[in-house]
Amino acid sequence: MNKIGKNLIYQSSYQILKILMPLVTVPIVSHSLGSSGVGEYAFSNSIAQYFVLITALGLPLYGTREIARMGDNKKLLSKKFWILEGFSILLTSVVLVFYFLTGWIFNLGTIYFIQSMLVVAAGADISWFFMGIEEFKKITIVNFLLQIIMFLLIVTQVNSSDDLIKYTVILTSAAVLNPITLWYFLKEKLYFIKPSFSEMWFALKKSMVLFIPQIAIILYTNLNKTMLGTLGSKSFVGIFSNALLVTTVFITLISSIDTVLMPHATRLFSQHKHNEGYVMIQRVLNFEAYFTIAIATGIVALSDKLIPWFFGSSFADMNTVLPILSLLVIVIPGGMSISRQYLIPQDRIKEYNNSVYLGAVISVILNFILIPALGAIGAAIVSVVVETLIWLIRLKDFWKNTHLGYSRWQFTVNTLTGIIMIFVIKCLTTNMSATPTTTIIQAALGASVYLILTTILKANPALPLLKQMWDDFSKKRNGHS
Repeated sequence: MNKIGKNLIYQSSYQILKILMPLVTVPIVSHSLGSSGVGEYAFSNSIAQYFVLITALGLPLYGTREIARMGDNKKLLSKKFWILEGFSILLTSVVLVFYFLTGWIFNLGTIYFIQSMLVVAAGADISWFFMGIEEFKKITIVNFLLQIIMFLLIVTQVNSSDDLIKYTVILTSAAVLNPITLWYFLKEKLYFIKPSFSEMWFALKKSMVLFIPQIAIILYTNLNKTMLGTLGSKSFVGIFSNALLVTTVFITLISSIDTVLMPHATRLFSQHKHNEGYVMIQRVLNFEAYFTIAIATGIVALSDKLIPWFFGSSFADMNTVLPILSLLVIVIPGGMSISRQYLIPQDRIKEYNNSVYLGAVISVILNFILIPALGAIGAAIVSVVVETLIWLIRLKDFWKNTHLGYSRWQFTVNTLTGIIMIFVIKCLTTNMSATPTTTIIQAALGASVYLILTTILKANPALPLLKQMWDDFSKKRNGHS
């Protein structure tokens, strides 16, 4: 198996674990802490994330790209790493001072101060180095172990609304231990080379080019939680956050494809293999769309029976919010694929930035209009409108320059099949009670309808891949016989 295949397996297996964990922990946390407890954590976290963003300063994307360009030269890798991480350590120290000052001035409480460790975690994070050298195995193993430990602690320690501080400590500790553990594996990859201040300053300025759109991104992904807590209530934040978590879980799994392919795309474009890179992106878009449309329509079909038993009675208002947010499962991975495999590897940062800036401006305006009037539903509508706009802008740019994009036939058939799937599930399970068994039956029914119809109508992109794998296997077997 080639390196890309192995990396995809490592990343996907970890992302699957990240999906399975919430299936157990989210109901425990939601039932124990209630919508107000979950909302209080999410509100403090939304403020902490602004400082985490400044600390990261675009380094995860910039660092991955720069390390990928260094090749296998240990001296070049060492020099580049310490230049990048040098400014990251200095920046973390400055940001922490402002973090504590903000908490003290606005009296943001214990949960906020515990989450200061998230800033430390962002400064110490060196996963970008291992992604740049296309070595995902160590990242995956470390993440696996920490996720399992965190899972066990949440299951055993979070039992009531009084355990909010315990819950915060568990999550922040895992966030810090993750990057610290990766430092252990560095010694075999590079050695210390003292970076000069001028080199760090130059890297900081380059990284800031990617940081500026990150500010815009957090305005349309995080500001809504802060505004919901300020203009509405902590319960609104809890309802919105949990609905967003459901979609984020699936987006995280799908985005593992981009994480693995970004260094590969960078190498293809740096070797002027543009057509090969474009065709790879088109295949990824169609492959992603097949699954994201199924997941999004599945969320719509399952939500009314899922929410009562999974999240608890205090989250009843999610019934309206979750189906709206389900559209994010389609548009966010699509936009991310084009940016991470097409715009960033080709250094087309201006185009990447423009879509993000526009999204941020529209998000801020619409949030101020819709959140006071509609609460969590307003925040959900704004999220979908902004992310859809960004997806369409990037898709248009990709098509304009390559004349490639989604297969119209496949996308249309997948969408129509998804809608049929919703009606079938709703009609056949409408009288069933809201239990885990009902959800399992609905999921199995929906998956069967979607798979059968898309296969019959030849809108299943997995079939050609399976056929090619079977043909390759047959050739090898015949060659040995």
